Order: sequence, then structure tokens, then C-alpha cells
Amino acid sequence: VRGAEAVNFDDRSWNVVSTPHTIELMPAEGSGCRNYQGPAWYRKHFVLPAETKGQRVVLHFEAAMGKQILYLNGKRIQEHLGGYLPFTLDLTANGVQAGDSCLLAVFTDNSDDKSYPPGKRQYTLDFAYHGGIYRDVWMIAKSPVAITDAIDSQTVGGGGVFVHFDKISEKSAQVYVNTEVQNDDARFESVTVETTLTDADGKVIKRSSGKLSLKPGEKKSIRQQMEVKNPTLWSPDTPYLYKVQSRIKKGNKSIDGGITRVGIRLAEFRGKDGFWLNGKPFGQLVGANRHQDFAYVGNALPNSQQWRDAKRLRDAGCTIIRVAHYPQDPAFMDACDELGLFVIVATPGWQYWNKDPKFGELVHQNTREMIRRDRNHPSVLMWEPILNETRYPLDFALKALEITKEEYPYPGRPVAAADVHSAGVKEHYDV
Repeated sequence: VRGAEAVNFDDRSWNVVSTPHTIELMPAEGSGCRNYQGPAWYRKHFVLPAETKGQRVVLHFEAAMGKQILYLNGKRIQEHLGGYLPFTLDLTANGVQAGDSCLLAVFTDNSDDKSYPPGKRQYTLDFAYHGGIYRDVWMIAKSPVAITDAIDSQTVGGGGVFVHFDKISEKSAQVYVNTEVQNDDARFESVTVETTLTDADGKVIKRSSGKLSLKPGEKKSIRQQMEVKNPTLWSPDTPYLYKVQSRIKKGNKSIDGGITRVGIRLAEFRGKDGFWLNGKPFGQLVGANRHQDFAYVGNALPNSQQWRDAKRLRDAGCTIIRVAHYPQDPAFMDACDELGLFVIVATPGWQYWNKDPKFGELVHQNTREMIRRDRNHPSVLMWEPILNETRYPLDFALKALEITKEEYPYPGRPVAAADVHSAGVKEHYDV
């Protein structure tokens, strides 16, 4: 389709679809040899709601397959490479105000492209890069002073809300909450960051408050510490979730906030003694690899089906899942937290290496983004920051390991895992 980004383009004959969306319905045994590969256009006419006046409004895409180009009111705004991680379009920064009529045109392309990961041609795969906007899309309106988005902030080892733990035992645990706040207003602002830790039933355990003073355009982090006495520790048999409630307050008024679910647990790999959880030998970790597609709908699984897949795997006796071979839907990660499944989260890539330095840089960017997205999940046991079954240079392997430690620089972090036969892994990686 030519000219589909134009405001006056006639799209009245186009199909009306809902996200998550797959470009084509596939047979149950669809593979990389059969699926449609190529461009697909989406157009969305909307009016920015009046109640967003004075707020910063972004569109958040959980993922769309392959390469994406976003056009707003006919103007090319941005491009995103990669089919497995989120990206956002800032409407406010692009001059859109409450009450404005908008035309968003999204070009997606799942064609073979060796310039960005995963890079491998699809006809050699036993699965497919199903095209389209196959995960949820959200419109998010925030106060000009608000908690940052962990990925958009690009703060190494920070951004958004980052919860970690120390000195974990059955008697007590230290909970640390790092919260980054940005002032997008044109004037100096002073706010209070109020963080409340509750149990699964909502009963308040601890509350911490601290003040931040922010110049226009400035962002700052605050670190708050709380102790939990006699914590209920997270494990596959007792997947207990606490809630960290964040509020940004101006005076007595809450202007931003949210809830982060967390699990308190101590995971250790003790060499020949095996895997220990919460100070005790765990025994065998039984698991499987899981791809994100399903019969007919390809990658476009609704959140309920993501949860059902996790339930099937847990009911079958699994205690660990390796996501093959890319970050999967946030709903699947939430389900693993709830149902007691450990997860190995892998950066997108398999059996392909491109010597162009930009390719390796994009892999590292994906790794940073997947850690920032998934770091608060108690289910995450390991990061896989390298390319599956791939020969790559030693400096790439060492940089990937360094990045995992930069992005999760705290004790008890999920460890870095990789194929043992790859360069530098046996000598340097945790698992």
C-alpha cells in the first residue's frame, strides 16, 4: 500500500481489527516456511480525550513484529527495530493536545532482515515471526511530574520502580525500593514519594516517605528501605506476592503512582551442591522451553491464554520455563509469578551472528531493555544475555555479562546463563 501514512488516505474498505492482532490465521503446524512475510499497515483515527488536559500522554506498544515505522498526522515520527520488546510514542512531545483529532499510522514489517536481531532467515526456522501488532497497545496519561518508564528513561540500573532485597531469611528481610521521578513541567516542583509495602490481602506492613525537589526537565531517584519480619518467602510451592504501592504526592494530592508485585526469595547456585532456595536444597528444577505462538492466532495470544499456558506447564510438574528465545508477553511473566514458575529470560537471537558492530549493539540494547522490563518479577531466576546456539566473539560474551551486572547491580540478582560451548561462557558466566 502506498501513501497509507497520509491523513486523507481512504481506508474505509480496510478490515477493522482489535489488538492483539495477527495478520493471517495459520494452521496449527505453521512454521517459518509458510507464514506471510512483508509489510502490514495499521491506521487508527482518534480524538485525544478531554480529561487528558495538562497531562503527558504516550502510546505504549507492548510489541509489534519486526520493524516498525510510526506516523502521526502524516508525519514520520520514529522507527523501532525488533519484535519482542516495548516502545512508546510520546503524543505530548509531538504537539498533540486534549481534544485534538489524530491519525496514527503504523507500518510493520516481519520480512527477513539480517541487520537487527534475531536476524536469521525464517525459512530455516521451526517457528515463525508472525507479523503485526501482536501484543496490547495502551494510551497512558500522566501528570507532568511522574514516575519514569524504566525503558524510556535509559537510566543504567534504574528508572521507574526497582525493588530488590537483602539479608533474606525466614525471620526477616530487607526491602529496598528505588523510584525515579521526572519533572516535565516548566517550573520547579517539590513532591513527596510515598512507598507502602502491603501483604497479599492489602494489610500495610511498612510505609516510607521522602521528598524530591526537581528543576524543569530534571529526574532524580530516591531509595527507600523497609524491613519485613517473618516474611512469607516466594517459592514454586508458595508463590506469595507482596505489593509495593507507589504514590507521588503534591501536598496531600496523589498525582501519580502504581503497584508493583514482588516476591521475597533467596536463590543460590552452590556448585556441586546444586540449587538452593530460601536456605534449603531445592532438588531438581524440572522445566521446558516455551514459544509464544498458538494454533491459528500465531503470536497474538490474549492475556488469558498466556496465563492458561503457564497453568498447563505448572500442572504438568514444571518449576522452571526458559522463554524460547525472546522476552515474552508481560501477562505470561505475571502468570509465572502467581503460579510458582521460575523463568529464564532470553535476549532475542538464535543461530545467527552478524559481524557488523551495530548488530551486537542492538543485542546489548535488547538485553538492557528486557532486564529493565522484567527485573521486579520474582519468577526471573536467570538472564540469558547472549544469542542461542551461536558462535560469537569473546568480547561480545564478556560485554553481555557486564551489562547484566550493570542493570541488576544488587545482591541476590538473577544470574547470567548461556550455552556452555560459546566463547567466554564456561570461564565467566554464573550458569
